[in-house]
Amino acid sequence: MLDKAAVSLVDRLIKKGIIKEQESELYLFGIETAMLKVLHLLTYIVMGVLIGELPGLLLFLAVFIPLREYSGGYHASTKLKCYIVSCLTVLSMLLLIKLCNENFYLSSVYLASLSSAILLFLIPVETASRPIDDSEKIYYKSKAGFIIVLLLTITLFLYMTDQIALSFVIALSLFFEMIAAFAGKLIFIIEKKSSE
Repeated sequence: MLDKAAVSLVDRLIKKGIIKEQESELYLFGIETAMLKVLHLLTYIVMGVLIGELPGLLLFLAVFIPLREYSGGYHASTKLKCYIVSCLTVLSMLLLIKLCNENFYLSSVYLASLSSAILLFLIPVETASRPIDDSEKIYYKSKAGFIIVLLLTITLFLYMTDQIALSFVIALSLFFEMIAAFAGKLIFIIEKKSSE
């Protein structure tokens, strides 16, 4: 459905002379990507509102998205799988925030520390479809490493200033990225061995 809408929009842009026909593939990719991101975001916001954890969702996304961008990790093979996995990730995070009591929030420093240590070991995670050269590895590792250390520091600061719920959300962001990085690394190793 989104594919058809993107094709229709690109066709209209070509007919109106806004873009050239030879640029259609590039614009089609960009428009599809933007539409998918909007669909994801709207779905997350609806879930956050329905569960009553919109502030937690917004903090999670503000932390998780840049962390994910530089750390890498599991990527679904199709757009539909990506949508389902992403929605399940956000839903599980929202339910953890909603269902866990303050006593569980006290573990946020341990959760953030463990997740950060594992992430620093795993990152950056490449995929078979997007290998990373040595210079990219250095770049992504430094960016992701900085973000991880910053988030761990913020988690500790929030914890010490009795902002335990916020500390827990950031710890969950690190934890979910650690799972994505571990899954991505495992799949990459399996695919690499099966292709040899």
